[in-house]
Amino acid sequence: MYIPEKWEYKNPSLYQEINDKKPQAFGAYGELIGAFQISCKLVTDHISKLIETRKETIQSSDSQKLIFSETQTNTADVEMYMFSCAVDDHYFFATYIISDRKPELKAKYEEELADVRKALSSIKFIKPEYREIVSANRRFDMFMASIAATIDLLNKAGENGSLIEYVALTANKIDALLRLSIILSKQIEEGNNLIDTKYLFQAETDKTIMERTIYKTVLEKGIISQSIFEELEELYKKRNKVIHRYIITDIRTEDIKKIVFEYYQLGDKIDSIINGLEKKQNDLQVGIHKNSDSLGKMKETMLNEVISKVRDKHGDIETDNILGKKIN
Repeated sequence: MYIPEKWEYKNPSLYQEINDKKPQAFGAYGELIGAFQISCKLVTDHISKLIETRKETIQSSDSQKLIFSETQTNTADVEMYMFSCAVDDHYFFATYIISDRKPELKAKYEEELADVRKALSSIKFIKPEYREIVSANRRFDMFMASIAATIDLLNKAGENGSLIEYVALTANKIDALLRLSIILSKQIEEGNNLIDTKYLFQAETDKTIMERTIYKTVLEKGIISQSIFEELEELYKKRNKVIHRYIITDIRTEDIKKIVFEYYQLGDKIDSIINGLEKKQNDLQVGIHKNSDSLGKMKETMLNEVISKVRDKHGDIETDNILGKKIN
């Protein structure tokens, strides 16, 4: 489903297990004008009778576009829009509820309602045989958005002179880019665009793949040189002293400035490796970058999409500037 740029996911948190009995809620950042919720459930006898009563057509997931039926109910205090759609063996049910019907807010909730209809018109029901691939691609998008969010925080840490934060975030970014390099390299070797999500996401119960394991893996695969491996190992030790032993060692804040500079230089080297792998994919026409006609360039629409995802990663925090762009 297309998620409007001004919306965020309103359920507690994406990293927690989703309760499929609860509808998924989306809405504008900050105070809501209207509340949008949607659920998708397997058709039961009860739902089957509901479909029959509403005289709804069971649509195919092969359809170019799913058509939602729409009804409206008004009371003295609430204006509610209900949307439903039967597709294959599942049933979508969505609501948009306006509880504050002040005349001065009418233009805003009409704009939100237009976003609701646009979101519903974009829904695709994924067949079981494609769900693993779609899920992997979604996880990759979230991983890349997290890297962008890290860069956003790094920019702010640099502006504020927050040395310890800068060290921690740069270590995070380098670890993520090395994980990405494994995926890109594997796609080149195998000539496909499959994404191994074990390097991209760690659930609460997953076995941890530690940073130093990643260092060894990229060295063994020939992605990095021995000298870069040694730099990674040395900075790993220094970073741990900064974060975990700042108080109980003689390290001074002044010393961290040198570590920041070393991380900055190493980060440039890792960026160059990623750029090389992306170009190689593009040249060989394999992997996720095989159709990247303008590597390193980003259209305005793509930038807005990245900013929306970064904002979603940050969650409900005060910000008016993401990746150098003013947010309204």
